[in-house]
Amino acid sequence: MDRIVDTPAPNRNSFIQYFYENDSLLNVHNEVIFSVLGRYNCFAGCKVCYTEKHFKEAMPYFKNFIPKEINTDIQQQWTKVFEHFKHISNIDDLFWMKHEQTHLYDWYKQNSHRFIWGSMTDNNFIRTQPLFVNELSADTKIQEISFSTGWLDKVNKTEIFAMLKELNERNGIQKIKFILTTQDNNSLDLLSKWVEDNGIGYTCSHHDFNEVTKKLDTDIPQAEHIASFDSDVFYVCRESNYLQHNGFFLTLIESIDVNNRPYHQFKEFDATKHLSDMIQGKVDLYTKWVNNNQNVLDIQANKDYFDYFKWVSNNVKVNHNYNFIPIDLLNAQHKYYHQLTKVGWKITDYGLLKTGTSNVVPLLEVSNDS
Repeated sequence: MDRIVDTPAPNRNSFIQYFYENDSLLNVHNEVIFSVLGRYNCFAGCKVCYTEKHFKEAMPYFKNFIPKEINTDIQQQWTKVFEHFKHISNIDDLFWMKHEQTHLYDWYKQNSHRFIWGSMTDNNFIRTQPLFVNELSADTKIQEISFSTGWLDKVNKTEIFAMLKELNERNGIQKIKFILTTQDNNSLDLLSKWVEDNGIGYTCSHHDFNEVTKKLDTDIPQAEHIASFDSDVFYVCRESNYLQHNGFFLTLIESIDVNNRPYHQFKEFDATKHLSDMIQGKVDLYTKWVNNNQNVLDIQANKDYFDYFKWVSNNVKVNHNYNFIPIDLLNAQHKYYHQLTKVGWKITDYGLLKTGTSNVVPLLEVSNDS
């Protein structure tokens, strides 16, 4: 599932500030979400899964995106990409791989310690927890587990808490996410108490993405930078990129559709070109959302989001021949910044400047038209 943090929705009075502070290059600051597959799929069948219809649409052609082998060349490129990010996350369906794609599961058994995992929601937690505690490295960390309140209402919570405790003690759980699908908060309260008692440092909530965007009535911080309609989500692309084998996508849904082209694909990873392609990918994706979802625009809860997407489409220009990255977009706190200094970028007080620059061309230009 997509990474969720409690960031507010765009405010139409300050789109330009919101773009710089909550969008722009934020999704290279921290993590990349990796998969060995050319397109993503999951077979856990969680009822709360908003991507299920997209999985079904992609299924007839999904087999074409399953690698028959993992060779040395692609592994070297993955290592090169990974060096640009603080965390390498993973959401691949390990249970399916264990039973259907043994060669991929064997690779993950050897490499699981390189990733932090966030693939467990409801049913997939039941399927995957035994693999982590019995077969994968104890150094494999768990980034995020998501539970819907509707699912929790139906299961034996004593057993779930025991499984959580075992996984937390062996591998460590960084975050529990709550998906509010019911009005009754009993399950939410019980799990919240367990999280507190077991010292898990971060919790977050979001509404059911199978429904229309709504504000939740909960004390747990809500992710508010996501709009939803008819099991589609439209969110500010601020948290991660999805690296599907050798192609980058901006959202989980984009990474599922077999007809989508990656915004950046490589044989040899080029970190400089990747940044301009990524910003262009955002502009193109936001434009597509606005043009193809007029029915969503009529829903008041989604209006600020789509006003923002339209603003980005109209006001952000990407310079693909850029030679300057302003420090307010990328700075010394980020691994990507330091990796660029190894390939011809030099540090200045104002940002990174390509060696040999005469006329400065920034990565992007932003106007503030309505």
